[in-house]
Amino acid sequence: MSRYIGIYLLALGEFMVGTAESIVTGIIGMIAKDTQVPLSLAGQLVTGFSLAFAFGSPLLIAFTARMERKKLLAAALLLFIVGNLLAFFSSGFAVLMASRILLGLSGGVYTVLALAAAANLAPPEKKGSAIGTILMGFSVSLVLGVPAGTMAGDMWGWRSVFLIIAVFSIIAAWAIMAYLPKLPKQETVPLRTQLAALKNSRVVTALLISFLFVTGYSTVYTYITPLLQSAAGMSTALVSTTLLLAGLASAAGSRIGGFATDNWGIRPTLYVSLLLHAAILIAFPFAAQLVVGAMLATMVWIGAVQTTVPAQQYYLITLSPHSSEIALSVNTSVFQLGLAVGAGAGGLIVDRYTAAPLGWVGGATVLLGLFFAWLSFSLGRTASSKAVLSE
Repeated sequence: MSRYIGIYLLALGEFMVGTAESIVTGIIGMIAKDTQVPLSLAGQLVTGFSLAFAFGSPLLIAFTARMERKKLLAAALLLFIVGNLLAFFSSGFAVLMASRILLGLSGGVYTVLALAAAANLAPPEKKGSAIGTILMGFSVSLVLGVPAGTMAGDMWGWRSVFLIIAVFSIIAAWAIMAYLPKLPKQETVPLRTQLAALKNSRVVTALLISFLFVTGYSTVYTYITPLLQSAAGMSTALVSTTLLLAGLASAAGSRIGGFATDNWGIRPTLYVSLLLHAAILIAFPFAAQLVVGAMLATMVWIGAVQTTVPAQQYYLITLSPHSSEIALSVNTSVFQLGLAVGAGAGGLIVDRYTAAPLGWVGGATVLLGLFFAWLSFSLGRTASSKAVLSE
Protein backbone atom coordinates (compact mmCIF):
# COMPACT_ATOMS: atom_id res chain seq x y z
CA MET A 1 0.00 0.00 0.00
CA SER A 2 1.15 3.54 -0.77
CA ARG A 3 2.94 5.34 2.05
CA TYR A 4 0.60 8.28 1.54
CA ILE A 5 -2.41 6.07 2.28
CA GLY A 6 -0.62 5.02 5.47
CA ILE A 7 -0.33 8.68 6.46
CA TYR A 8 -4.07 9.16 5.94
CA LEU A 9 -4.81 6.08 8.07
CA LEU A 10 -2.75 7.64 10.85
CA ALA A 11 -4.75 10.84 10.40
CA LEU A 12 -7.94 8.80 10.88
CA GLY A 13 -6.74 7.73 14.31
CA GLU A 14 -5.79 11.31 15.12
CA PHE A 15 -9.34 12.34 14.20
CA MET A 16 -10.65 10.14 17.00
CA VAL A 17 -8.06 11.42 19.49
CA GLY A 18 -8.85 15.01 18.54
CA THR A 19 -12.58 14.46 18.96
CA ALA A 20 -12.15 12.97 22.42
CA GLU A 21 -9.84 15.78 23.48
CA SER A 22 -11.89 18.68 22.16
CA ILE A 23 -15.45 17.46 22.71
CA VAL A 24 -15.49 18.68 26.32
CA THR A 25 -15.61 22.28 25.02
CA GLY A 26 -18.91 21.52 23.30
CA ILE A 27 -20.59 19.63 26.15
CA ILE A 28 -18.98 21.34 29.15
CA GLY A 29 -22.28 22.88 30.28
CA MET A 30 -24.07 19.50 30.10
CA ILE A 31 -21.33 17.79 32.12
CA ALA A 32 -21.32 20.52 34.78
CA LYS A 33 -25.09 20.33 35.18
CA ASP A 34 -25.29 16.53 35.21
CA THR A 35 -22.37 15.98 37.61
CA GLN A 36 -23.37 18.99 39.73
CA VAL A 37 -19.99 20.74 39.62
CA PRO A 38 -19.14 24.38 38.76
CA LEU A 39 -18.39 25.23 35.14
CA SER A 40 -14.78 26.07 36.02
CA LEU A 41 -14.30 22.62 37.61
CA ALA A 42 -15.81 20.90 34.57
CA GLY A 43 -13.26 22.78 32.49
CA GLN A 44 -10.51 21.00 34.40
CA LEU A 45 -11.40 17.83 32.50
CA VAL A 46 -9.34 19.48 29.77
CA THR A 47 -6.55 20.01 32.30
CA GLY A 48 -6.62 16.36 33.40
CA PHE A 49 -6.39 15.12 29.82
CA SER A 50 -3.65 17.57 28.94
CA LEU A 51 -1.45 16.95 31.98
CA ALA A 52 -1.64 13.19 31.45
CA PHE A 53 -0.77 13.76 27.80
CA ALA A 54 2.09 16.16 28.61
CA PHE A 55 3.86 14.22 31.35
CA GLY A 56 2.74 10.66 30.66
CA SER A 57 3.39 10.26 26.94
CA PRO A 58 7.19 10.95 27.01
CA LEU A 59 7.61 8.43 29.85
CA LEU A 60 5.49 5.78 28.15
CA ILE A 61 7.29 6.26 24.84
CA ALA A 62 10.65 5.93 26.61
CA PHE A 63 9.54 2.78 28.44
CA THR A 64 8.22 1.20 25.21
CA ALA A 65 11.21 2.17 23.08
CA ARG A 66 11.87 -1.43 22.02
CA MET A 67 8.26 -2.20 21.07
CA GLU A 68 7.44 -2.33 17.36
CA ARG A 69 5.83 1.03 16.53
CA LYS A 70 2.88 -0.29 14.55
CA LYS A 71 1.88 -2.57 17.44
CA LEU A 72 2.35 0.28 19.90
CA LEU A 73 0.02 2.46 17.81
CA ALA A 74 -2.65 -0.26 18.00
CA ALA A 75 -2.09 -0.74 21.75
CA ALA A 76 -2.47 3.00 22.33
CA LEU A 77 -5.75 2.99 20.43
CA LEU A 78 -6.97 -0.01 22.46
CA LEU A 79 -6.36 1.87 25.72
CA PHE A 80 -8.00 4.89 24.13
CA ILE A 81 -11.13 2.83 23.45
CA VAL A 82 -11.16 1.65 27.09
CA GLY A 83 -10.90 5.27 28.25
CA ASN A 84 -13.93 6.28 26.21
CA LEU A 85 -15.95 3.35 27.54
CA LEU A 86 -14.98 4.36 31.08
CA ALA A 87 -16.31 7.86 30.38
CA PHE A 88 -19.54 6.39 29.01
CA PHE A 89 -20.11 4.28 32.12
CA SER A 90 -18.84 6.92 34.58
CA SER A 91 -21.03 7.32 37.65
CA GLY A 92 -19.67 10.69 38.75
CA PHE A 93 -17.12 13.41 38.16
CA ALA A 94 -14.21 11.51 39.77
CA VAL A 95 -14.59 8.52 37.45
CA LEU A 96 -14.97 10.86 34.49
CA MET A 97 -11.72 12.58 35.44
CA ALA A 98 -10.00 9.18 35.65
CA SER A 99 -11.22 8.40 32.13
CA ARG A 100 -9.79 11.70 30.90
CA ILE A 101 -6.40 10.83 32.36
CA LEU A 102 -6.43 7.45 30.58
CA LEU A 103 -7.50 9.16 27.35
CA GLY A 104 -4.69 11.70 27.72
CA LEU A 105 -2.06 8.99 28.22
CA SER A 106 -3.18 6.81 25.33
CA GLY A 107 -3.99 9.71 23.02
CA GLY A 108 -0.60 11.27 23.74
CA VAL A 109 1.33 8.14 22.82
CA TYR A 110 -0.70 7.73 19.65
CA THR A 111 -0.30 11.35 18.54
CA VAL A 112 3.47 11.43 19.03
CA LEU A 113 3.97 8.13 17.20
CA ALA A 114 1.63 9.14 14.37
CA LEU A 115 3.44 12.44 13.80
CA ALA A 116 6.86 10.77 13.83
CA ALA A 117 5.67 7.94 11.57
CA ALA A 118 4.19 10.39 9.06
CA ALA A 119 7.43 12.39 8.97
CA ASN A 120 9.40 9.18 8.36
CA LEU A 121 7.04 7.81 5.70
CA ALA A 122 7.14 11.03 3.65
CA PRO A 123 10.03 12.09 1.37
CA PRO A 124 12.20 14.96 2.70
CA GLU A 125 10.51 17.65 0.62
CA LYS A 126 7.04 16.60 1.86
CA LYS A 127 7.62 16.18 5.59
CA GLY A 128 5.86 19.45 6.45
CA SER A 129 2.82 18.41 4.44
CA ALA A 130 2.83 14.93 6.03
CA ILE A 131 2.77 16.47 9.51
CA GLY A 132 0.01 18.80 8.30
CA THR A 133 -2.01 15.77 7.15
CA ILE A 134 -1.88 14.16 10.61
CA LEU A 135 -2.84 17.46 12.18
CA MET A 136 -5.64 17.71 9.64
CA GLY A 137 -7.08 14.64 11.37
CA PHE A 138 -7.34 16.76 14.51
CA SER A 139 -8.75 19.65 12.46
CA VAL A 140 -11.42 17.44 10.90
CA SER A 141 -12.40 16.41 14.42
CA LEU A 142 -13.28 20.06 14.96
CA VAL A 143 -15.21 20.06 11.66
CA LEU A 144 -17.21 16.90 12.28
CA GLY A 145 -16.52 15.45 15.70
CA VAL A 146 -17.06 18.40 18.02
CA PRO A 147 -20.20 19.88 16.37
CA ALA A 148 -21.75 16.44 15.85
CA GLY A 149 -20.80 15.44 19.37
CA THR A 150 -22.35 18.61 20.77
CA MET A 151 -25.62 17.88 18.98
CA ALA A 152 -25.51 14.19 20.00
CA GLY A 153 -24.97 15.23 23.61
CA ASP A 154 -27.94 17.59 23.37
CA MET A 155 -30.17 14.81 21.98
CA TRP A 156 -28.97 11.66 23.80
CA GLY A 157 -26.90 12.92 26.71
CA TRP A 158 -23.20 13.69 26.89
CA ARG A 159 -22.19 10.12 27.78
CA SER A 160 -23.37 8.85 24.40
CA VAL A 161 -20.63 10.92 22.73
CA PHE A 162 -17.89 8.78 24.27
CA LEU A 163 -19.60 5.54 23.23
CA ILE A 164 -19.71 6.76 19.64
CA ILE A 165 -16.00 7.68 19.77
CA ALA A 166 -15.16 4.21 21.12
CA VAL A 167 -17.01 2.46 18.30
CA PHE A 168 -15.33 4.46 15.54
CA SER A 169 -11.93 4.07 17.23
CA ILE A 170 -12.27 0.30 16.84
CA ILE A 171 -12.55 0.84 13.07
CA ALA A 172 -9.47 3.08 13.07
CA ALA A 173 -7.42 0.53 15.05
CA TRP A 174 -8.38 -2.28 12.66
CA ALA A 175 -7.49 -0.21 9.58
CA ILE A 176 -4.08 0.74 10.99
CA MET A 177 -3.18 -2.84 11.87
CA ALA A 178 -4.44 -4.17 8.54
CA TYR A 179 -3.08 -1.62 6.09
CA LEU A 180 -0.36 0.56 7.61
CA PRO A 181 3.08 -0.18 6.06
CA LYS A 182 5.91 -1.32 8.31
CA LEU A 183 7.36 1.70 10.08
CA PRO A 184 11.09 2.47 9.95
CA LYS A 185 12.82 2.20 13.30
CA GLN A 186 14.44 5.14 15.05
CA GLU A 187 17.42 4.90 17.35
CA THR A 188 16.38 4.54 20.97
CA VAL A 189 17.25 7.69 22.92
CA PRO A 190 17.40 7.50 26.75
CA LEU A 191 15.14 9.86 28.69
CA ARG A 192 18.21 11.56 30.18
CA THR A 193 19.40 12.38 26.66
CA GLN A 194 15.95 13.73 25.78
CA LEU A 195 16.05 16.12 28.73
CA ALA A 196 19.57 17.20 27.77
CA ALA A 197 18.08 18.84 24.68
CA LEU A 198 16.68 21.50 27.02
CA LYS A 199 20.20 22.87 27.43
CA ASN A 200 19.94 24.20 23.85
CA SER A 201 18.66 27.79 24.03
CA ARG A 202 17.03 27.56 20.58
CA VAL A 203 15.11 24.46 21.63
CA VAL A 204 13.97 26.15 24.86
CA THR A 205 12.77 29.29 23.05
CA ALA A 206 11.05 27.16 20.41
CA LEU A 207 9.23 25.21 23.13
CA LEU A 208 8.17 28.51 24.70
CA ILE A 209 6.54 29.43 21.36
CA SER A 210 4.48 26.24 21.59
CA PHE A 211 3.60 26.74 25.24
CA LEU A 212 2.51 30.36 24.94
CA PHE A 213 0.49 30.20 21.75
CA VAL A 214 -1.33 27.07 22.94
CA THR A 215 -1.95 28.59 26.38
CA GLY A 216 -3.49 31.67 24.73
CA TYR A 217 -5.64 29.46 22.53
CA SER A 218 -6.80 27.21 25.39
CA THR A 219 -7.65 30.14 27.66
CA VAL A 220 -10.40 31.04 25.22
CA TYR A 221 -11.32 27.81 23.43
CA THR A 222 -11.99 25.74 26.56
CA TYR A 223 -14.87 28.11 27.36
CA ILE A 224 -15.88 28.95 23.78
CA THR A 225 -19.43 27.60 24.21
CA PRO A 226 -20.38 29.76 27.23
CA LEU A 227 -18.45 32.67 25.67
CA LEU A 228 -20.45 32.54 22.44
CA GLN A 229 -23.70 32.02 24.34
CA SER A 230 -23.11 35.01 26.63
CA ALA A 231 -21.47 37.44 24.17
CA ALA A 232 -23.48 36.72 21.02
CA GLY A 233 -26.57 35.12 22.57
CA MET A 234 -26.13 31.92 20.55
CA SER A 235 -28.27 28.83 21.01
CA THR A 236 -26.75 25.33 21.16
CA ALA A 237 -27.55 24.89 17.45
CA LEU A 238 -25.77 28.15 16.53
CA VAL A 239 -22.76 27.22 18.67
CA SER A 240 -22.58 23.86 16.86
CA THR A 241 -22.78 25.65 13.52
CA THR A 242 -19.99 28.02 14.55
CA LEU A 243 -17.83 25.11 15.68
CA LEU A 244 -18.52 23.37 12.37
CA LEU A 245 -17.40 26.43 10.38
CA ALA A 246 -14.38 26.84 12.66
CA GLY A 247 -13.52 23.19 12.05
CA LEU A 248 -13.58 23.77 8.30
CA ALA A 249 -11.23 26.71 8.80
CA SER A 250 -9.06 24.49 11.01
CA ALA A 251 -8.72 21.84 8.31
CA ALA A 252 -7.84 24.53 5.78
CA GLY A 253 -5.34 26.02 8.22
CA SER A 254 -3.54 22.69 8.65
CA ARG A 255 -3.15 22.30 4.90
CA ILE A 256 -2.11 25.94 4.47
CA GLY A 257 0.40 25.58 7.29
CA GLY A 258 1.99 22.50 5.73
CA PHE A 259 2.07 24.08 2.26
CA ALA A 260 3.45 27.38 3.53
CA THR A 261 6.14 25.63 5.56
CA ASP A 262 7.31 23.59 2.56
CA ASN A 263 7.18 26.45 0.07
CA TRP A 264 7.77 29.70 1.99
CA GLY A 265 9.64 28.56 5.07
CA ILE A 266 9.08 28.10 8.77
CA ARG A 267 9.79 31.66 9.92
CA PRO A 268 7.29 33.62 7.76
CA THR A 269 4.62 30.99 8.39
CA LEU A 270 5.03 31.30 12.16
CA TYR A 271 5.22 35.09 12.18
CA VAL A 272 2.07 35.63 10.09
CA SER A 273 -0.05 32.97 11.78
CA LEU A 274 0.90 34.02 15.33
CA LEU A 275 0.26 37.70 14.63
CA LEU A 276 -3.16 36.93 13.13
CA HIS A 277 -3.97 34.62 16.05
CA ALA A 278 -3.19 37.33 18.62
CA ALA A 279 -5.02 40.08 16.73
CA ILE A 280 -8.23 38.06 16.45
CA LEU A 281 -8.27 37.15 20.14
CA ILE A 282 -7.73 40.75 21.23
CA ALA A 283 -10.57 41.89 18.95
CA PHE A 284 -12.82 38.93 19.83
CA PRO A 285 -14.85 40.59 22.64
CA PHE A 286 -15.86 43.35 20.19
CA ALA A 287 -16.45 41.10 17.16
CA ALA A 288 -18.56 38.70 19.22
CA GLN A 289 -21.23 41.32 19.90
CA LEU A 290 -22.91 40.18 16.67
CA VAL A 291 -23.60 36.57 15.66
CA VAL A 292 -21.98 36.99 12.24
CA GLY A 293 -18.95 38.72 13.75
CA ALA A 294 -18.55 35.93 16.33
CA MET A 295 -18.72 33.28 13.61
CA LEU A 296 -16.18 35.00 11.35
CA ALA A 297 -13.80 35.78 14.20
CA THR A 298 -13.92 32.17 15.43
CA MET A 299 -13.23 30.83 11.92
CA VAL A 300 -10.24 33.11 11.26
CA TRP A 301 -8.87 32.48 14.74
CA ILE A 302 -9.00 28.67 14.53
CA GLY A 303 -7.61 28.75 10.99
CA ALA A 304 -4.63 30.80 12.20
CA VAL A 305 -4.04 28.42 15.12
CA GLN A 306 -3.87 25.38 12.85
CA THR A 307 -1.62 27.19 10.35
CA THR A 308 0.94 27.61 13.14
CA VAL A 309 0.99 23.96 14.22
CA PRO A 310 2.67 22.19 11.23
CA ALA A 311 5.30 24.93 10.96
CA GLN A 312 6.04 24.70 14.68
CA GLN A 313 6.21 20.89 14.65
CA TYR A 314 8.59 20.93 11.69
CA TYR A 315 10.71 23.65 13.33
CA LEU A 316 11.31 21.34 16.31
CA ILE A 317 12.26 18.52 13.93
CA THR A 318 14.88 20.76 12.28
CA LEU A 319 16.34 21.49 15.72
CA SER A 320 16.53 17.74 16.53
CA PRO A 321 17.06 16.11 13.12
CA HIS A 322 18.49 12.84 14.46
CA SER A 323 15.42 11.90 16.48
CA SER A 324 12.18 13.41 15.24
CA GLU A 325 10.13 11.16 17.55
CA ILE A 326 11.76 12.69 20.62
CA ALA A 327 11.41 16.26 19.32
CA LEU A 328 7.72 15.74 18.59
CA SER A 329 7.20 14.02 21.94
CA VAL A 330 8.61 16.94 23.91
CA ASN A 331 6.82 19.53 21.78
CA THR A 332 3.49 17.71 21.97
CA SER A 333 3.87 17.49 25.74
CA VAL A 334 4.45 21.25 25.86
CA PHE A 335 1.34 21.73 23.72
CA GLN A 336 -0.70 19.78 26.23
CA LEU A 337 0.82 21.61 29.18
CA GLY A 338 -0.25 24.84 27.47
CA LEU A 339 -3.78 23.46 27.08
CA ALA A 340 -3.85 22.61 30.78
CA VAL A 341 -2.55 26.00 31.93
CA GLY A 342 -4.91 27.81 29.56
CA ALA A 343 -7.92 25.85 30.80
CA GLY A 344 -6.95 26.62 34.40
CA ALA A 345 -6.35 30.32 33.72
CA GLY A 346 -9.60 30.61 31.82
CA GLY A 347 -11.44 28.94 34.68
CA LEU A 348 -10.08 31.51 37.14
CA ILE A 349 -11.15 34.36 34.85
CA VAL A 350 -14.66 32.95 34.37
CA ASP A 351 -15.02 32.38 38.12
CA ARG A 352 -13.89 35.85 39.19
CA TYR A 353 -15.14 37.96 36.28
CA THR A 354 -17.02 36.89 33.15
CA ALA A 355 -16.05 35.17 29.89
CA ALA A 356 -15.55 38.56 28.18
CA PRO A 357 -11.86 39.20 29.17
CA LEU A 358 -10.73 35.77 27.94
CA GLY A 359 -9.81 37.08 24.48
CA TRP A 360 -7.59 39.87 25.82
CA VAL A 361 -5.65 37.54 28.11
CA GLY A 362 -5.33 34.91 25.38
CA GLY A 363 -4.20 37.45 22.77
CA ALA A 364 -1.54 38.94 25.05
CA THR A 365 -0.19 35.44 25.74
CA VAL A 366 0.10 34.67 22.01
CA LEU A 367 1.95 37.96 21.43
CA LEU A 368 4.48 36.83 24.02
CA GLY A 369 4.85 33.63 22.01
CA LEU A 370 5.52 35.74 18.90
CA PHE A 371 8.33 37.48 20.78
CA PHE A 372 9.96 34.13 21.56
CA ALA A 373 9.62 33.13 17.89
CA TRP A 374 11.64 36.21 16.97
CA LEU A 375 14.16 35.41 19.72
CA SER A 376 14.54 31.79 18.64
CA PHE A 377 15.24 32.69 15.01
CA SER A 378 17.61 35.45 16.14
CA LEU A 379 19.60 32.90 18.15
CA GLY A 380 19.76 30.75 15.04
CA ARG A 381 21.19 33.58 12.95
CA THR A 382 23.75 34.32 15.67
CA ALA A 383 24.83 30.67 15.77
CA SER A 384 25.14 30.58 11.96
CA SER A 385 27.28 33.73 11.96
CA LYS A 386 29.62 32.28 14.59
CA ALA A 387 29.93 29.07 12.57
CA VAL A 388 30.89 31.02 9.45
CA LEU A 389 33.48 33.07 11.35
CA SER A 390 35.02 29.95 12.88
CA GLU A 391 35.57 28.51 9.41
